[in-house]
Amino acid sequence: MTIVSTSMLNLGIVADEISRDFREAVHIGVQAGLRRYEIRFLKSGRAPICDPAELREIERIRDGEGLEITALSPGLFKWTDSVEKFRREMDEVFPRSVELAKRWNLSSLIVFGFCKPDAKEENADMIPSDDPPSWVIDCLAEAGAAAEAAGLRLLIEAEPVCWADTGAATVNLIRRSGSDAIGINYDPCNVAWMARRDPIDEFGIVAPFIANVHVKDQLDAPRGSGLPKWVVPGDGMIDYRPHFAALKRLGYAGPISLEPHMDGSLETIRGCKEAVERLWEASSA
Repeated sequence: MTIVSTSMLNLGIVADEISRDFREAVHIGVQAGLRRYEIRFLKSGRAPICDPAELREIERIRDGEGLEITALSPGLFKWTDSVEKFRREMDEVFPRSVELAKRWNLSSLIVFGFCKPDAKEENADMIPSDDPPSWVIDCLAEAGAAAEAAGLRLLIEAEPVCWADTGAATVNLIRRSGSDAIGINYDPCNVAWMARRDPIDEFGIVAPFIANVHVKDQLDAPRGSGLPKWVVPGDGMIDYRPHFAALKRLGYAGPISLEPHMDGSLETIRGCKEAVERLWEASSA
């Protein structure tokens, strides 16, 4: 990642956080002042395993509205708990994801860190990740090599259900894979869901790998209490000011995308956007 000194906030949103209908997502998002969109779920499925007509419609809307597509999250390796599932994804999902990323002039794909045994979103924070099996490392290394051969990077998003469930666990997997083509989609709230604390202490570990950022917030709750209660950034357990200040010191100039996990109403989206802008302004490098 090229480091440029900047204080600019390149704020966008994961489109289906508003609606899986991209036209509807843009209709509300543009009213909220958002012109940058990350693509994940559409009406017919998770991109790129979806109706090709929906992908062409995204391109028509993008070009007609002068929007930017900042990232693609095809869901690779999130629920992958065996080598057999990994092979299927690499055969069926990975090539189409690479094709779409290149078509949209993206430099990376957002992926996940392989599913922990018996992990579900309701219980994942009670399942440790400190001893990932060797097949996970081997498969991640293979995926990294395939991405590098395609001229792309893979950005791991930490998730409680995955072996990459914290920043430290994610960096451990990346380093053990030996791949220079793997980075991090920084989502401190997902780590807070796993650890039930604000993970600002991990920033120094993950900083060299950050190439995309997600922002949301949750109320504090004890481990084992299931799915979080999502709230507007700044109203929950994450103090984003030191996170944003650290990104500024890093010179991070890449995408930052809202992922509220709330309703997709104009009021909610505008409220999240304005809250993040205030937190960004209040942070200092």
